[in-house]
Amino acid sequence: MFSWEESLRPNDLSLLKALLRLKTTNAPEDRPEHDRCRELIVREAAERGLRCMRVESGFPMLLIGTRPEEKSPHVLLTGHLDVVAGAPGQFEPQIEDGKLVARGASDMKFAAPLFLRVFEDLPAELRDRVLIAFTFDEETGGIEGTRHLLEQYGLRPRTCFLPDGGDNFQIEAAEKGVFQFRLKTKGKSAHGSRPWLGENALDAFFDIYRDLRKQFPTVGPEPWGPTLNLGKLAGGSAANQVPDAAEALLDVRFTENSSLDEIRALVLSVVAGRGEVEPVVAGDLFHLDMKSPSGRWIQQAARDQLGRELTIYRSEGASDARFFTRYQVPVVIAKPLCGGHHSAHEWIDLESLEPYYRMMLQFVRQAALAEQSADKGSAPKAAVRPARAT
Repeated sequence: MFSWEESLRPNDLSLLKALLRLKTTNAPEDRPEHDRCRELIVREAAERGLRCMRVESGFPMLLIGTRPEEKSPHVLLTGHLDVVAGAPGQFEPQIEDGKLVARGASDMKFAAPLFLRVFEDLPAELRDRVLIAFTFDEETGGIEGTRHLLEQYGLRPRTCFLPDGGDNFQIEAAEKGVFQFRLKTKGKSAHGSRPWLGENALDAFFDIYRDLRKQFPTVGPEPWGPTLNLGKLAGGSAANQVPDAAEALLDVRFTENSSLDEIRALVLSVVAGRGEVEPVVAGDLFHLDMKSPSGRWIQQAARDQLGRELTIYRSEGASDARFFTRYQVPVVIAKPLCGGHHSAHEWIDLESLEPYYRMMLQFVRQAALAEQSADKGSAPKAAVRPARAT
C-alpha cells in the first residue's frame, strides 16, 4: 500500500492544489477564474510536451494531447473543472489525515493531474490515440461543454473515461434519463359556492395526473424503473373561486428500457389534448454494458491493480455521460476514495490515488491498443434514437 506522500508526484500535487485554489464557479463574477484555470492547464501541458487546443463556446473548452485536433481518438479522458459555490475557506486546500479537503477535490479536479500523467507513462506509439477534454459548465448542465463537443464540434471517441461518479472504487453503470415538463390546464371561472357553473382547471389537472401516475407507478429505488414526481402545482387565487387555469412542473426519470422520444410521446399521449405540455429539461439516459470491451477492460484493470472488481451500481442522478448515449460511445465512470462533494467538507483520499491511477492507466492502454471499435452498441438500441435535448 502506498502512503499518501507517494500517491501524487510533487508536480501533480502542486498542480492539484493550484487548481483547487481557483474559484471556478459558474457565477458571472467568477468567469475570470475560468480563464486563469485554462492558462494554468495550458502551461502545465506545455511543460509535459503536450499541445492544447481551445474550442470556443459559451464556456470555452480545452483539448489536450499529442494530437489535440484528433476528433476520433481511441480514448477520451474527460472531466469538468467548474465547481459549485462554496465558502472562501473551501478554496484553500488542506490535508487532514491523508485526505485533501477543498471545494472540487472529488468533484472533480483531482482527475486533471492524473490525466496529464497518463501521457508520461503511456508508450510513445499510443499517445496519439488518447485525448484529454476539460469542460467548464457541467455544474450548470453541460450544454456548452460536453454536449457542444459532441454535437457541434463533432468529437467521436471510441470510448470515454469520465471520473464523475462511481465514488469509492465503484463503477456507475447506469444513470436515468430525465424529462421535466410544465403542464398547463384551462377551465372556466365561477363563484366557489356554485362550482357547477364553472370548470375547475385543477380538476382537469388531477385527471391527467392520475393517468400519468398509472404509467409511472414506481416511487422507490426498487424495482429499477421509470418514476414520476409532481414538483410544483399552482392554480386559483381564492377558496371561493373556481380556478380557470392551473400549472404544474413534473419530473420523469427513465431507464434503458425507454428512449427520450418514447417518454415524451407517452406523456403527450396521456395528456391527449386535455392540457398543454411544455418541455423544460430533457436528457438522455446513460448505460454501460458491462460485457462490452470497455466494461471488461475496466474490470480486468481493477482485478490487476486492486485485487477485486469494481462494485457495479446504478444512479438516479445524471452526469455528462448522458451526452455520449446517442453516439453509442461507452463511458466508464469510476472514482477513488472520496466524499462530501457539494458539501462543506469535500475530500479525496490521497493514498487511494496511486492504485486508482494504475487502474485507469491500464484501462487507457488497453483501449488505445484496440484496433477495432468493437465497443459500439454498449447502449441499448431504444436509448440511442436521436432526441434533441431541450
